[in-house]
Amino acid sequence: MADTGADGGHTMNPKRTEIVEELNRLMAEELEGFLRYFQMRYRLKGIDRLAADKFFSHAHEETLEHAEDIAKQIRSLGETPRLNIHLSAGGGPTTLTEALQETLAVEQQALDAYKEMLPRVVGDPVLEDFIRKQISTETEHVQEIKTLLG
Repeated sequence: MADTGADGGHTMNPKRTEIVEELNRLMAEELEGFLRYFQMRYRLKGIDRLAADKFFSHAHEETLEHAEDIAKQIRSLGETPRLNIHLSAGGGPTTLTEALQETLAVEQQALDAYKEMLPRVVGDPVLEDFIRKQISTETEHVQEIKTLLG
């Protein structure tokens, strides 16, 4: 089916349009995290790489799952997910502590974004539940990384 316009040919109310745009932004942030974790795994060297490989592999997979879940939410609203990513992930070799600090910043950004989204979806049982679950998951991630950083 051909896309007939910016909103997929559907007429949506302004609030729903705003929610879909925000979900697209959250999906892009998760995919940016996916790419950052991918790159981070290969910036680590030696024993740091061995120590963190499982952690970053899991984080890598989980961010992709989060992006897919968001895409499904967008589709359930009758829209097509739209992706807009502008990312440059450079940097040379890094230590495990530096990598975890970068990871903490990425996870905190995701947590903050979901918390900002919550008031917009209160009253929509499906979206509210979804965003609350994401907040819970991201909170766990932030706490886990803080514990690792000790």
